[in-house]
Amino acid sequence: MPSIRACLAIVVFTLPSSVALSAQTIARANPEDQIAQLERDWLAADAKGDTAAFDRIVADDFIGSAFNGSILTKQDIMPQGGSPGGLTGATPSDTRVRVFGNTAVLIGFLNQGDVATPTRTRITLVCQKRAQGWQIVAGEMAKM
Repeated sequence: MPSIRACLAIVVFTLPSSVALSAQTIARANPEDQIAQLERDWLAADAKGDTAAFDRIVADDFIGSAFNGSILTKQDIMPQGGSPGGLTGATPSDTRVRVFGNTAVLIGFLNQGDVATPTRTRITLVCQKRAQGWQIVAGEMAKM
């Protein structure tokens, strides 16, 4: 039976390689998967009011369209004061991504509310691969 010290040594030596493998796997993920993850990261940052993450995910020159047709900027959609944003609890579904070089379009739904009476919102995001990675540069939502 292996000693605790031997087990600990195995964990210590294999953990760094598994963490490195995870980072490599993420880096090698295809662009479609990277964009789908970007959407999930954006929703998580919004739900937590994590403005630092939100700032990395949404481009400074973001432009969007509100439900009433008005134009939105990054500042209009960024969570304020560390409070959760307006998409708290939203989960993506039926997501489709198309990549065209350094530009990608994501179309899908955001589901909010309880299971009995969910609210579905159609979402379209335009993303661009920039020096710091993929960012959301434009978006539009439509109530269903």
